[in-house]
Amino acid sequence: MPLADYPELQTLSSHEKQELIDELRATIRPKRSFIFGVDLDGVVMDFYGGLRPIAATWLGRPVESLSEEFTYGLKEWGLLDRAEGYDLSYEALHRHAINQHELFLSGAPISGAAFQLRRLSRLGVHIRIITHRLYVGGLHEVTVMQTAQWLEKHDIPYIDLCFVKDKTSINADLYIDDSPSNIKAFERANRPCIVFENSTNRHLDAKLRARNWAEVYDLVAQAMGGV
Repeated sequence: MPLADYPELQTLSSHEKQELIDELRATIRPKRSFIFGVDLDGVVMDFYGGLRPIAATWLGRPVESLSEEFTYGLKEWGLLDRAEGYDLSYEALHRHAINQHELFLSGAPISGAAFQLRRLSRLGVHIRIITHRLYVGGLHEVTVMQTAQWLEKHDIPYIDLCFVKDKTSINADLYIDDSPSNIKAFERANRPCIVFENSTNRHLDAKLRARNWAEVYDLVAQAMGGV
């Protein structure tokens, strides 16, 4: 609106003008973005596919001997709980993969993930990445750096990057995860979560399940209609 059409505004002090501007801004209510909480490992990055050849070399075994059908913790690959044998624990392998092989930088994206996330971003989805990558002490700095560089390298859009153990503490309209423990936590908290299918979670009942990122896009687009 041209100020010349409202001569009374010209008589306002600078302070009064600012108060009026603030009042006008307060009346503007932009449509809230749909927030999609996205896990990284096993959902956007092919964590297990990248870890498998590293584990084979680390364990001194042919890569073909490491089953592609595994449960969480990878006991099928011969890994032990830390209490049973630290040198063969998942934590020790994880540390080796990040320090010696830069897994969080070298890992490949899961097929279609980057493309479909870009499509969702263009659709107006607020992409909030939620990952528990900081669970191994002493790797925090390198983990954060590798993660940010990997996301930029593969042109993966996001607004927020959250490193947190309890993912239910981070707000979103819809989540996606592959970890059985996280999936169950979302269910207990009554938070809708897409189960991104792999052998670690195939046994779980799920209202929302996706086998690929084309299915993820469709589920998110459908969910947006209810917000």
